[in-house]
Amino acid sequence: MIAISLTACNFGVEEGPNREVKRADNYTFNTERRDITQRVTKDQESFKGALPGEYHLAATVDVNPDRESGVDGITYEVMIDEVRMPMMNVIQTFTLDPDMFQVIDAAELFHSNVGNTYETTLRPDKEPLGLGLSRSYVLRPKSEISAEYLQNYTDVYVKISYGPEDQREEDYIHLQAKPSSRMIEYMKFWE
Repeated sequence: MIAISLTACNFGVEEGPNREVKRADNYTFNTERRDITQRVTKDQESFKGALPGEYHLAATVDVNPDRESGVDGITYEVMIDEVRMPMMNVIQTFTLDPDMFQVIDAAELFHSNVGNTYETTLRPDKEPLGLGLSRSYVLRPKSEISAEYLQNYTDVYVKISYGPEDQREEDYIHLQAKPSSRMIEYMKFWE
């Protein structure tokens, strides 16, 4: 009797359910973190205030009060949409002003989509129509937050990179997150 074992080997590019390319490198997360953190702390001027012409980019900020536990949260979202040209393998990364460490109870302020299983490609008028990235943080108790550290709570530093591996475009943008009405009301505590 001869036993034959058949296994499937895939020597090509692994694809997802919608033919997305599966991410292959494991160090991109750390390089994204290092890049954006160093720029925010040592070279904030490298972040443009003007929005790019190739796509629309916006940020929002909202508070999530928890009356039962007394622990409030804050959520930031960065959205890219209305792309005007094909953008392959879009990597979206953001961080907040370093002063927010005095406001937020977190080990880091950085967030990125590099942990997604599959790459995202955006094309004009094709699905997906946009790409959102959000993160919620735990706020320190109100009594521990000084108003001086809240001056920059709407500052969001964003890096958008896209394109083939050998021709990556990198945009660094300084956005002002639009606060929700709930966030505006919450901020009145420090007035």
